[in-house]
Amino acid sequence: MRKKREDIVAEQSVTEPTEEINCATADEPSRIREFLQTVLNKMGLNCTVEAQENDDAVALVISGEDASVAIGYRGETLDALQYLCSLQLNGKNSSFRRVTLDAEGYRAKREKTLERLAMNLEQKVKRTGREAKLEPMNPYERRVIHTTLQNSKYVTTQSEGQGSSRHVVISPIQQNDILNSPNAPRKTLNFVYRSEKKRRR
Repeated sequence: MRKKREDIVAEQSVTEPTEEINCATADEPSRIREFLQTVLNKMGLNCTVEAQENDDAVALVISGEDASVAIGYRGETLDALQYLCSLQLNGKNSSFRRVTLDAEGYRAKREKTLERLAMNLEQKVKRTGREAKLEPMNPYERRVIHTTLQNSKYVTTQSEGQGSSRHVVISPIQQNDILNSPNAPRKTLNFVYRSEKKRRR
């Protein structure tokens, strides 16, 4: 009888860890939500947290009367909280899952603001012929600037600096590069052709 009991215990020890891992994986959104809720409570903020699980990410949304405080100056507090949640979620896991944190629709509003900024600076750089250096931004915000201007005929973008000082530089495309590009406007090319024709006469 003793051997049979040991066999049963051994079989349980093989099958149970798989079930525990699956439960832990399925419970990740609520675990991260509770972690963030605890952090907000310790910060003295009257907020609630909702969590939603996507294919490869966990989305968290903060709401409540102190949600604006959780955003901080230009989203700095929100970014810090998102980083803490990412560490909490991926600290012991071999596979990485992305964590997104938002409050009062801040992310969408900020993205629209950055898109308008990029387009305004494109016109300024085009007009003055001088490069424009933006303030330091996190990787997400820099990517918004790059994406907005990636098809521009007049400027190019690149990131410079290290760490928290990394920023985007918008530089003008040289006039020769504009005329030789496959996307150059037909009117510009015709104007150059006619000008050359007059000089030959």
